[in-house]
Amino acid sequence: MSVRLIAMKCPACGADINVESTREFSFCTYCGTKILMNNENEHIYRSIDEARIKEAETERMILMRQMDMEEKSSISKKYLIALWIIGTAVLIIMGVIGFSIDNAGLGMCMMLGMCLGMWGGIGLFGNNDKKKKKRYVGPDSASISESMECYQDKNFNSVVLLYKGAGFTNVTAIPLNDLTVFNQRKNGQVETVTINGSDEFEEGDIFPKNSNVLITYHSK
Repeated sequence: MSVRLIAMKCPACGADINVESTREFSFCTYCGTKILMNNENEHIYRSIDEARIKEAETERMILMRQMDMEEKSSISKKYLIALWIIGTAVLIIMGVIGFSIDNAGLGMCMMLGMCLGMWGGIGLFGNNDKKKKKRYVGPDSASISESMECYQDKNFNSVVLLYKGAGFTNVTAIPLNDLTVFNQRKNGQVETVTINGSDEFEEGDIFPKNSNVLITYHSK
């Protein structure tokens, strides 16, 4: 008994494929898309990327967790600001009272209030651009620490252990074979670290654990 084939194009990748007419569904041999067959003249396809659905759900959970952490951090900072304002105001008022009644002890409160106001303000509001937001790291992700960012002149073995200890699963160390008799002291020292081909990362950045981490180091 001969099998009748229907020539058609994959609705997903556009490849030319042949599908048995008796089948209820088939798969594209090029991209794997599942194709449902209603009749000879109508073809409905459905491509469900379960991995992408899982990834999207994980990203949503991470985002919600991150927002929750940021909200708690914001509430804590509001309490600190309130305490800073109240403490500064109380000390300054006590200092004013001390000066008015010629009390040196209370008068010192003025100086303490000014110091609290200045240094507290710097601590609460200064260098905001350098502060890292706390980010939730998912089970399939790894975060860059300060020691991982500052890899210059470190031994490559210790840097490899740092990245593997952080959860990265695809870490490769490559010797440069660039040393001469004049620079033997650099033997084993890291030259560069790239993640997925880029060296532009910093403390707090988050990457998938299977990212390609490439470590080059000086060698004989």
